[in-house]
Amino acid sequence: MPKDKTSKKTQISKSGFIRQQPSTMSAAEIVEKGKAAGLTIRPGLIYEVRRATKAKKGTVKKTASRVTKKSKMPTTQSKADFVRSNRSLSPQEIVAIAKAASIKLDVRYVYNVRGADKAARKKKRAAATSPMVSTVASTGSWSVSQHAETLLRAVAAEIGLGQAIELLHAERTRVHSLLRE
Repeated sequence: MPKDKTSKKTQISKSGFIRQQPSTMSAAEIVEKGKAAGLTIRPGLIYEVRRATKAKKGTVKKTASRVTKKSKMPTTQSKADFVRSNRSLSPQEIVAIAKAASIKLDVRYVYNVRGADKAARKKKRAAATSPMVSTVASTGSWSVSQHAETLLRAVAAEIGLGQAIELLHAERTRVHSLLRE
């Protein structure tokens, strides 16, 4: 029995159905509503369609209205903290949200804050990966010989290499004399 061609044209696709639903509706609610409409929709498709739709439309205005309600700047929060709290957003979106919250900043300020934070992270990482720290981290624990070598190097650096060698020779002869007795 042939199907009616008009019913095929009026039937909406799964993606179209998802796009018609409000963005505030959860994936589970859309799955249930789709099931009631005779569509089998998996939650992964919902997230895929929403992500693609968001990328196509441009997010500055929508994100600004959505996030503005959540991220109004409290009186104790600095501008830099405001920028850090919205790190997942683009600089343009942050400026739009800040403007809606009556905070004066521009895109250059956002880049400056992010650059300073990046430099601080780099500096902290470099300090954490100094040769001494990496030796301890790679071995897990200090052995007695490693500790003795480190102390010997410190003494040699403090009193001078020549004097340290003389002390070692004197100590060596003392130990040899004790062992020979």
